[in-house]
Amino acid sequence: MLHELLLALLGYTGDLIIDQREEQESIGVFLSPNAPISEECTFKLAPDISFIQPSERDVIERLITLGFYYRELDRFATKSCNLSWIRTVNKSPLSRTSEVTTGKKENQSVYRRAIANGIVEVLSVYTSAVLQIEQKLLSDSVPILAAVTQGLNKFFVLLPPLYELILEIERDSICGG
Repeated sequence: MLHELLLALLGYTGDLIIDQREEQESIGVFLSPNAPISEECTFKLAPDISFIQPSERDVIERLITLGFYYRELDRFATKSCNLSWIRTVNKSPLSRTSEVTTGKKENQSVYRRAIANGIVEVLSVYTSAVLQIEQKLLSDSVPILAAVTQGLNKFFVLLPPLYELILEIERDSICGG
């Protein structure tokens, strides 16, 4: 159970912790990088799990929101760090005009890329913390859920505001120079 929780903390759902958005679209299909960012947490414990106590369920539900934030931030960073938009700078003015009139131009900017690079830095610290927790759980004779919570408390302060920031950037199509 704890190993699936650790995977969910890194954005990978499974049988015990599911992504409701993936379940609604089709079973086994992963979200594309261009899918819109979800406005609410879609990671949940599977409804048919009966061996978890209600208090443990609450703690796990709270923890897996970090995994949801991680996945959405990672998707935003991957999409925003994509440098393929730079090639469009050398296009002719006529083709750029057609992009503007058809509306097919992606929202890419140096601003978004800088935000994405900062998010990647934060996510690498988060990933290291999850890996340290895994090492601690593997070395303990009796792994406990409190060790996971203790190791990730600081990220409850960091990840939600970053998630709100990318929601605002995506919602308002913010691009800067």
